[in-house]
Amino acid sequence: MTTRLIVKSLPSNCTEASLRSFFKKYGTLSDCTLKYTKEGKFRKFAFVGFDSEENAKKALQETNQSYMGSARLQVEECKPFGDANKPRAWSQYSKDSSAYKRKHGNERQNGQDDGDTVKSSEPNKKKEKIDPEYREFLEAQGVKNEETVFQKAKVTTENPIENDDLVKLLLEGITGDTKLSLLFTGLPSSIKQKNLKEWLSPVRIKAMKIVTNETTAAAFVTFNRPPDVRRVLQRNQEYIGGYRLTISKVKPEEEEDGAQGQEEVETVSRESEEAKIREQILETGRLFVRNLPFTTKEEDLHFLFKKFGEIAETQVIVDKKTGMCKGFAIVDFVFPESAVAAYSSSDGKIFKGRMLHIIPGSEKREKHDKEKTVGNEKTSYKKEKMAKLKANAGKTHSWNALFLGPNAIADTLAEKLGVEKGELLNSENGESAGVRLALAETRLVRETREFFLANGVCLDAFSRPAAKRSDTVIITKNLPAGVEAEELERMFGKFGEVEKVLMPPEGGISAIVVMSNAVDAKKAFKALAYSRFRTQPLYLEWAPGDVFGEEKKADATEHAESENIQEPEPKAKKKTYEEKKAEKRKQKEEIDDVDVEEPQSSSVDPKVEEEEENKPENAEDAEEDEALEPGATVFVKNLSFETTDENLAKLFGKKYRIKSAQVSKKLNPADPGKSLSMGFGFVQFYTQEEAKRAIKEMQGELLNGHCLELKISNRELIDKEALKRKTITATGQGKCTKLLVRNIPFQASIREIESLFSSFGEVKSIRIPKKVGTRDQHRGFGFVDFISIQEAKRAFEALVHSTHIYGRRLVLEWAKNDDSVEEMREKTAEKFSGGRAANRKQKKRMEAIEKDLAVIDDD
Repeated sequence: MTTRLIVKSLPSNCTEASLRSFFKKYGTLSDCTLKYTKEGKFRKFAFVGFDSEENAKKALQETNQSYMGSARLQVEECKPFGDANKPRAWSQYSKDSSAYKRKHGNERQNGQDDGDTVKSSEPNKKKEKIDPEYREFLEAQGVKNEETVFQKAKVTTENPIENDDLVKLLLEGITGDTKLSLLFTGLPSSIKQKNLKEWLSPVRIKAMKIVTNETTAAAFVTFNRPPDVRRVLQRNQEYIGGYRLTISKVKPEEEEDGAQGQEEVETVSRESEEAKIREQILETGRLFVRNLPFTTKEEDLHFLFKKFGEIAETQVIVDKKTGMCKGFAIVDFVFPESAVAAYSSSDGKIFKGRMLHIIPGSEKREKHDKEKTVGNEKTSYKKEKMAKLKANAGKTHSWNALFLGPNAIADTLAEKLGVEKGELLNSENGESAGVRLALAETRLVRETREFFLANGVCLDAFSRPAAKRSDTVIITKNLPAGVEAEELERMFGKFGEVEKVLMPPEGGISAIVVMSNAVDAKKAFKALAYSRFRTQPLYLEWAPGDVFGEEKKADATEHAESENIQEPEPKAKKKTYEEKKAEKRKQKEEIDDVDVEEPQSSSVDPKVEEEEENKPENAEDAEEDEALEPGATVFVKNLSFETTDENLAKLFGKKYRIKSAQVSKKLNPADPGKSLSMGFGFVQFYTQEEAKRAIKEMQGELLNGHCLELKISNRELIDKEALKRKTITATGQGKCTKLLVRNIPFQASIREIESLFSSFGEVKSIRIPKKVGTRDQHRGFGFVDFISIQEAKRAFEALVHSTHIYGRRLVLEWAKNDDSVEEMREKTAEKFSGGRAANRKQKKRMEAIEKDLAVIDDD
């Protein structure tokens, strides 16, 4: 089922507004086009496009054979362009129909193709006879009897053989290009070149040739410019000396072939044009997609073309005033072969009610660096490094949401405290400058976090590096001291409209900029990333998609895949049989925390005891569970939040035999009694072959207006023991006094680490292991033990976000109370002692790691 319908037998007074009003109750219309002839005559049919298949199907079922006014409508599914099942054309206005060929066959044979001549309309002789102004004109020309005029005019029209002889005689000896030449037939026999030049004035003539006989004459006239030719053609069927002229283009010799020859030429030219288009796509790997719905987003195109290959960039052209798509976009593929496959498969296909038109995209314009070489001198290493950083500005591995430059930290804090920068870094007690700077950074980070939280920013989103990033929200970092929000707004406003700028009022050195549309945001990001702002480079980062707490389906699915979180299922009003068994299983297992690669579906039934009334069903379910093959569960991504279990089961149940279909849900914080869809789900098949076939055939299928993305769920039949996460015990997460500190700079001493952590509480002990064979150099990590749990929590919450010492960011984790250097040495010695128990334990650990890595690679 497509999203585009053809509506036939419309009333003659139908308009686009009335047709839209008739179909708007069935859903959002993406297209509504009424068809007319070249003369403006309504052909009584139209095309209507919907944004989803469900709306189109509902409109088809309810409007077919219904009435619009007094006309009974005929509504059918619109076939894509080039579809083999497309009905044969029958209208006289369709070039592929036999009626069109019968009507226009003689014109082709006579060389009068479309556009060759201006269509003539026979004058109304009755009107001419009774028109007093026309009679006055004839008398002024010296013609007393009107009938003689028409008799003379008939001579030129009723004697086509005589006219053909004149034309042949006229064209003898004429060779070369005749695009700027016209034939004049039906001229009076007494006409001279001077008379014809006066009649054609003010158009200038380049050359003229006239041939006459006893009753009529013909002329071959060449002009200087194509506009003159078009202007003279508009005077076809006008009078000169009482004779009606016929003006036509000169027919080339190649056009004298029959209709069959023309069709062969058209076929060859069409094939050559297709080959040329494919060659252009292979050169650039870019597609220019036209006739898109105005509600199209980059995510829609990404899901539409993702199945053909890896996409480098998707750019939807947006109207700056409305923020909506203009109807066309550019899709850039990594491999040109993928672009050719996308063109061959998607050109002419229907997408959200509109028929796509794809043409080759031009080569991407690259700005060549004018400073690349000056004479024979090469650019400096500094410039090359900056250019490389600018090109890799969007890489995730370099992102740190709360990065603060050390120079800006010192300037900002010195300004707040009202002291000099040197006084801030120097201490009379001999305290380290690195420690003082780290504490200053910790304070500014805390203030920045508090400001963002007060303005609705979800800081938890920054802790998910694999989450999807926004295309309109930019985080600006490494700002110099004293920057104001108005200055940032002016800087980003050069590239488009800025909705808002979030920046701490007192000396903020990090800010969030929200652009109105993705196109302007990309321009600003590309132009300003690593550009010089005052005295230092500007660092930019794309904010997470739910940075303002907006839950999006793509974020939910990416988060579920990347972090392997199993959301608790809400209590439904009417629990199914499978949900009751799943609840019993959870109560018996009493698992505190579960870490799975993908959220698991409750469709796989465990072997539990059931009530007597459900014994037949239990026996049947047990047989079905035994027949399930590993790898027969499909992970369905990009589901609409409106999609239910029934919709998902109905879509796949049409073609395949499925065990179950479930949409993953979570609790609604606003209303605990209701559940929210997480944007993904699972479909359980009986065999692995059926699951693979469904992925191949249903990839990109539309459901509730969303293109589905399918893949095999690799861990749906793993044993229960494998689902348990090896986590820190309950006393570890915030209930112990010891912290594990990683990434300690090698030049930092134990005294500096103690000075840093003692600012948040009394430190009981600090242990930093040293390298083997050295006395002074440590291994880059250590343990900090506090007196109380509250002090340890205070230090962890303050330093865990973004605290740097000597350029290195400290990484904090909770340690177990029994973790010590001596115990770690004993464990290491046992591991390498060669004992069977240690080897067996290490082998199991390596197998588990390899299995997890294989699952991550598959996804």
